[in-house]
Formats: sequence, C-alpha cells, structure tokens
Amino acid sequence: MKSFVYTTSILILTTLFSFFSVHNVIGQNIQVGITAGANVSSHLKNFLFEDGDIDLDFNPNTKFGLNGGLILRVPINESLRFHAEPTVAMIGAKYDDSFVLRGFDFQTDSKVDLLYIQLPLLVQLSTVPPERTVYGRQRAETTYHLTGGFYGGYLLDATFTGTNRGAPIGIQFEGDFTEDVSNQYKQYDGGLILGGGIEHGSKSKIGLEVRAFFSITDSGNRDALELFKPQNMGVTFGVYYLL
Repeated sequence: MKSFVYTTSILILTTLFSFFSVHNVIGQNIQVGITAGANVSSHLKNFLFEDGDIDLDFNPNTKFGLNGGLILRVPINESLRFHAEPTVAMIGAKYDDSFVLRGFDFQTDSKVDLLYIQLPLLVQLSTVPPERTVYGRQRAETTYHLTGGFYGGYLLDATFTGTNRGAPIGIQFEGDFTEDVSNQYKQYDGGLILGGGIEHGSKSKIGLEVRAFFSITDSGNRDALELFKPQNMGVTFGVYYLL
C-alpha cells in the first residue's frame, strides 16, 4: 500500500512539472491547476466475499473518502472548455450486516477501500460575464458552470477490513480482520460524470464543484467470483485552483 502511494505521489509531481512546462511553452491558452476534496461513495450491488467456508453477501452503505489531483484546462471558446484531470481517489463502501459461520451468528462492521488512479475527460459549459477592466487590469468575475464527461480508472489497491462480533460458544467474541481483495475486482473501471460548480477570478481562479460519478460497467472480476457485479458510484465535493 505504501509503495502504491509513493509511486502515485511521484507520478503526480512529475505530471505537475510537465504541465508547468507545457503551460510556459505554449502560453496562456492552457491553464493548469490542482484540485482536492472529499467523496461519499458506495456500490450499486452487494459485496461478495468467499474464502474457504466463509461466504459473505453484504448490503453496501455509503463510505467517506478523499480525492486529489491535477487539472489541465483547454478553452474551446468563451463558454466551452475541455478538462483532463489525472486524479487519485479512494472510494468504496461500508457494511453493517449479519452473517452465519459454521452455524453461529455474527455481526460485522466493515468496509472496502478501493484506491484508483482516474483520468476524467470533461467538457464544461460556463456562463460568460461582460469583460470589465479596472486601471487597465481585467476585473475578477464569478461564473457558474456545468460539467459532463467520462472517466477511466486503474485499480491500485482493494482492501476489506473491519470487526466481527458474536458469541459462538456463549462467550462474547470480537475480532479485527484485514483482507486483500484486489483479485475480486477488475483492474480497470470507467463511467460517467455529471456536475456543476462556481468559479471566481480573472487569470488565476479558485473554484468549488460538486460531481456525481457512476461506473457504466461492473468492476467485479469474473475469474474470482462469477456473481460479483459491483458498480462504483458516489458524489465528490472539491475545491480547485487554476494558475
């Protein structure tokens, strides 16, 4: 897990340096920036886990996660622009469910953490305020925009963790567990994004945005579990800064 985070950090820094270089070479028509935020995510379908005599089928609930990355913006015209946003996102789902193991009842408080590198490719439609200058400088303006597009994702890590509770022999039992479930998920994921936001500034800009995402194909690995067909979905809340 640490090696994945380290590799991802190096990738982000290298990409950011490349974007700065492109920005300086090509000029002011391309903007680069950074973005960070939080998300609330879950699975559309149940989580399955099989290991020996353990056979789990849990109903997913929402889980809190974080995301952050870079922005490369290319204006198409005054109201339309293209975004490419390499992003690291931690999503998943939580579970508060019961199960039976070897004839005994147990309760679980668990979650699945999915770490993805994602590449959203987006189009934004923005309002266009009238140009105003103060002492020869363009005045900062507030605009509103709609965002739509699709994303592709590569799975770096998938971990199933939690606590199981029960009384199999009349004595209360509580145990923590951690399982690597990367083999239950496909390496690649993809889906749709729809959102909107607000932005303020002139050349450099700060913005807020809310987006919903949904995987158009399920992310389950058929070779590991034939009936496991999860689909990632969630809402992201982000703040960004464009240079």
